[in-house]
Amino acid sequence: MRVVLVGLGQVGQHVVGVLEQEGHEVLAVDRSHEVLAELEEHRDVGVLQGHGASRKVLEEAGCADADLVVTVTDDDQVNLVGALIARDLGARRTIARVQAAHNSAPGWGIQRGLLGLDVAINPRVLVAEEMARIARSHGALDVLGLVGERVELVAVELPGDSRVLHKPLAQLNLPAQTLVAAVVRDRELFVPGGADVLLPGDRCWLMGRAGKLEPVQDLFCGGREAARVAVVGGGVIGTLLARSLAHSGIDCLLMERDRQRAEQLAADLADTVVLHGDGTDAALLEEEHVAEHDLFCAVTELDEVNLMAALMAKRLGVPRTVSLVHRPDYLDIYRNLGIDVALSPRLAASDHILRHVRRGQLKSLTELEEGQAQVLEFVAVEGSRVAGMALQRLNLPRGCIIGAIVKDDQVIVPRGADVIAPGDSVVVLTTGAARSAVERLFRKRSL
Repeated sequence: MRVVLVGLGQVGQHVVGVLEQEGHEVLAVDRSHEVLAELEEHRDVGVLQGHGASRKVLEEAGCADADLVVTVTDDDQVNLVGALIARDLGARRTIARVQAAHNSAPGWGIQRGLLGLDVAINPRVLVAEEMARIARSHGALDVLGLVGERVELVAVELPGDSRVLHKPLAQLNLPAQTLVAAVVRDRELFVPGGADVLLPGDRCWLMGRAGKLEPVQDLFCGGREAARVAVVGGGVIGTLLARSLAHSGIDCLLMERDRQRAEQLAADLADTVVLHGDGTDAALLEEEHVAEHDLFCAVTELDEVNLMAALMAKRLGVPRTVSLVHRPDYLDIYRNLGIDVALSPRLAASDHILRHVRRGQLKSLTELEEGQAQVLEFVAVEGSRVAGMALQRLNLPRGCIIGAIVKDDQVIVPRGADVIAPGDSVVVLTTGAARSAVERLFRKRSL
C-alpha cells in the first residue's frame, strides 16, 4: 500500500513506524527539516518538506496515486483541508485527525463521510468514551470494542480474594460466549490453556460478546459499575466524560481550577456537581469526600497535575484511578506508581488510524501490553486454510486463540467444533511469535 502521511508529531511518527515495519511504501510530509532528517536517518521512508495543506506539496507527494492519505498535524484546519485536497487529487482513501473543542461532541470519536472524507478521528472524544466505558464496567481497567463494537475485550486485575484463584481455567465454568484470552503475570503476557491457574495480581484480558462480560468481571474481581465518579479537569475530555456519566445515571463531581470555566460548566452541566478548585489540593479532596467515590479521573492538559491528583486520590482510598497522559512514553511510569489506568489521546489516535489502514483479509489490528500481543480481525476467504474447517482441526500455533467469529448479525465465542465460513469476521489474539503463522492460516492458498 502507498501511504502519504502529513504531520510528524508523536502520532505521525508512531503510525509511520508501524507502516514501515509492515512493508508499506510511506512518504512523510512535515514543515520541519530537522524532524524529517531524523526520520529519514532511522526509517526507510520517503520525506518531503512542506505545508500539509498546500496543493502543490500534496501533488509533489504523489497523493493522486496514493492508496491512503493520513493528515495528523496539530492544526485541524490543515488536516481537513489537506485531506480534502488529497481526495480531490485522486487519493483512494483519506483519514484526518480533528480535536478542537468545536469538533468534539458525544459520538464524534470516529466520523465517516465528514466533508467527503473517509474517516475523521477525534482522539479526545475517543478517550472520554473509553473512560465512560470503564466507569460503566464492573471493575475493568480497559475496555476495547471490536468488529463494530459487537465483541469486547476487557482487562481486569485479580485481587487476593478473587473467586477464580488457584483453579484450572477449564474448571471455572465461565458464562457462555466469554473466555480468558490472555494473562499478564510479572509484566509478561501469555495465552493460557485449560490447565493454567490464575494468581493474585494477574491481569486478565477477557473476551466475549458485547454485553456478556459483566458477570465474568464480577466473578474475577468482584467489581461493580461505578455509582460515583470524581473528575479533575473541565476541558473537552472532562466535559464529554461528565455528560456521558450523567446520561448513564452516574453521579459526577467535576473539579475545575479556572473560576470562569467552572461557572460556565456549572451552567451547562445541569446534572453534574461542578466545583471550583484545584484537584491536587489534598484538603479539598478530603473535604469533598473523594475517597467515597468509585472512580477518579484526572484529565487536565498537564501530565504532572493528572499524575499528582490521581496519586492523591489513590492514597485517600479511591479503588480505581484513571489518568490522562499526553506523552505516551510516560505510560509505564504511571502504572508503576500505582495508577490503575493511564490513557493517551495520541496513542488512541494512532491505534484507530492503524485500524483503518488494513486492507484484504486483515481488517484491523490492536496492540496489547506494549506490543506483546496483537488482536487481529480477519475476514475469512474461500480457499484459505481456516475456511470450512472445525477449529479443533486447525492446528493453531502456540500463543494464539480464536476469540470470536461474527457471522452476519451472529456473534460466536467458539469451541472446538465450530467452523469458520468464508465471509466470517474472525477475532484472533496472538503473541508476536505466532502472528506470521496465524496470518498464513487466513491467506488464500496458491493453486
